[in-house]
Amino acid sequence: MKKHLIGILLFLLPLAVSSQNVIITGRVNRTDALIRLMVCDDLLNGHETTVAETRSNDQGFFILEGEVDRIMPAAICVELESVDFVITPNATYEVGIVVPDPDPSLSYFEQPQPTLQVKKASDKGCYRQLVASEMIVDDYVLGYFDQIYMRRQYRYLDSIRAAIDREVQVTEPYVQQANTYKIASVQMALNADGGKKVIQEYYDGKPVLYDCLPYMDLFKDLFKTYTITGEFASRNPELADMVNIYQLRGLYYEDYQSRKWVKTQLQSLGRHSKSKAIKAMVANTLERFDRFALGAEAPDFELQAADSTKVKLSDYKKSMVVLQFVDGISRMVEHQSATLDELHHQWQDSVQILTVTTKDQLEIHRRRFEERHYDWPLLNLGNDILLLERYEVRTFPEYFIILPGTRIGQAPAPNPDQTLGKYVTKLWGE
Repeated sequence: MKKHLIGILLFLLPLAVSSQNVIITGRVNRTDALIRLMVCDDLLNGHETTVAETRSNDQGFFILEGEVDRIMPAAICVELESVDFVITPNATYEVGIVVPDPDPSLSYFEQPQPTLQVKKASDKGCYRQLVASEMIVDDYVLGYFDQIYMRRQYRYLDSIRAAIDREVQVTEPYVQQANTYKIASVQMALNADGGKKVIQEYYDGKPVLYDCLPYMDLFKDLFKTYTITGEFASRNPELADMVNIYQLRGLYYEDYQSRKWVKTQLQSLGRHSKSKAIKAMVANTLERFDRFALGAEAPDFELQAADSTKVKLSDYKKSMVVLQFVDGISRMVEHQSATLDELHHQWQDSVQILTVTTKDQLEIHRRRFEERHYDWPLLNLGNDILLLERYEVRTFPEYFIILPGTRIGQAPAPNPDQTLGKYVTKLWGE
């Protein structure tokens, strides 16, 4: 008992001496797991910054300490999993996180999600008010779906506002802003005018809420193709700049011939803008373009193969490489891997295939490789989960073409049952 008490005291000791302004203490049902606190400092691009990092101890306890200068959307990441959060400067939190065990009968997209319980918070009720308000909005949308989306009964907007006032009693301005745009997203469906009225009421002449997730989510729905007029732009210069960044980014990926022009336009926008947030968005957008541009340096790695040998991407710098990232087994993975094997026989030694899987799924894929007689390396991601972020792997399976010299060819690349083979042939001939 005395030994355990000493261990707990040592665990809590950093709380007394820390100079950081956000402290999260918690427990997760994973031991010796990488735990990170990440803030989304550019919601337009989904750009995240790690502000704290630690590992859970042998009982699952952890402490995260970091600094933020404003209320921000965030995530607590446990290895490859994450739970959404919102953090407030100078606040402390006590949380519990449960990461469900993978269900082998379900696909990657059907797996149960981790859950977060905030047991204590000194953030003036911000997180509690956000969660409670969101539950009310969701309950109304689901409970009165027909009245809202089919019959377009506006009175339910007032009902949502009244329920939030009655049950939550919001005091934090950040929460009030978030609720305004949650309700605005419901109103957009009621108006059925392509969002024109919502733009007029909630965006025209209003402050740009860069760190408000509901504001930015609704922005992406409204301004994907919305044409900015000179009068509107003069009234809303920062909003107009953000719309231009968003639409230029879409054009960059949709029209290969326009890429040079898009980058020139973004560079000019960044130089002339007086907003730090806009300049950061431009920089993040251009950095994303350059990081995975044709010919850019591919992130190197060293992983252990299923046969215990060490494999580096740079080992194959004289070859073209197709990277396949996989997690669990599904019909999609089976089908795409079988198609990849057909391509493998066509390519012979001209293209090297490397499959990277998570450590929890390594044995399953090893048996599958033996049964299907796949003869390319199967690599264990192990604890190098940051490799997924360096390649921005968002889903499984995901593919990348790496040119000789470990340079980016296509990132991400099409699936094997789509046009992967054509892209490889085209890049090999260039």
